[in-house]
Amino acid sequence: MEFAPTTSHELEFKFVAPFAQSGNEVKCLAENLNKDSNNSKFIFNDNIKNFQVIKGDKRNGAILTFENRNDLAILPLERLSLSSQIISFKIKLPDPNLECPCYIRFLIRVKKKTLSTIKKGITNTSFIYDIKLNEKRNLPNEVHNLIKDEYRLCKVENCFCFHVIPNNLNISFVDQNKLKNIRELEVKAFKNYLPEELEKMKEDRYIIVFNKASKEESYSFFTIFTKEIIGTNQILLAIGTNILCSLLFAIAGLRLNFKSGVSIWKQIPIEYWLAFIVLILLALFLFRPNKKMK
Repeated sequence: MEFAPTTSHELEFKFVAPFAQSGNEVKCLAENLNKDSNNSKFIFNDNIKNFQVIKGDKRNGAILTFENRNDLAILPLERLSLSSQIISFKIKLPDPNLECPCYIRFLIRVKKKTLSTIKKGITNTSFIYDIKLNEKRNLPNEVHNLIKDEYRLCKVENCFCFHVIPNNLNISFVDQNKLKNIRELEVKAFKNYLPEELEKMKEDRYIIVFNKASKEESYSFFTIFTKEIIGTNQILLAIGTNILCSLLFAIAGLRLNFKSGVSIWKQIPIEYWLAFIVLILLALFLFRPNKKMK
């Protein structure tokens, strides 16, 4: 989250995430960004020209100077906690004369395998993501209670939504007005940024889908990804199995009519040989080695 500098020395935030449960963990990622300039380069997609620790102490955060974008002050979170879907934290501004925008980032470790709604069909499985921010029509009761306690909804100028998904999924639906980019994920850089969480992530298997919307009162990102259950390989396997079974039944019947004294191979009709060739080609196609993406 990026926000403009303020005259307040201390800010308090409540972030309501309906998918977060009390047993989940939350972690401030300021140290991950500040300890290695490559991590900041990966996240902000810009080269770092200068790295300045605020007041000589990393616990205060750091100011990053980029080649092409404005400076950012990466600040740590204090009293970060999660309870009943509410993530609470405070931000202390170490320097009242801070002029550049401030930036915070935290991670929610959820125990669910996916945050999507899964719909299983005969031919494919759909993963439906419906991400909303500040949509007042569906605000949880926790938000209404916080508003009664004199909290207010933050006005969001720009909202980003990133999906990191396996590259064997198909994008069935995405809002083209919000879609900005689809690219292969740089797994090595991502693992360097989050080494504990992504230890088992493998190269060349993921893509990142980047969505963005701006200057709206509320934001919604609706996306559907699908995974084929019955795909090309399964159809070819069914065809090959059908050919094999037909050949076995046909040869069993043909065997009764074989003439003695004549080679069996010469008595097999040419159509059978063509079926054998098709079967071999199908097997070669199905079990061919997969080429890695470059």
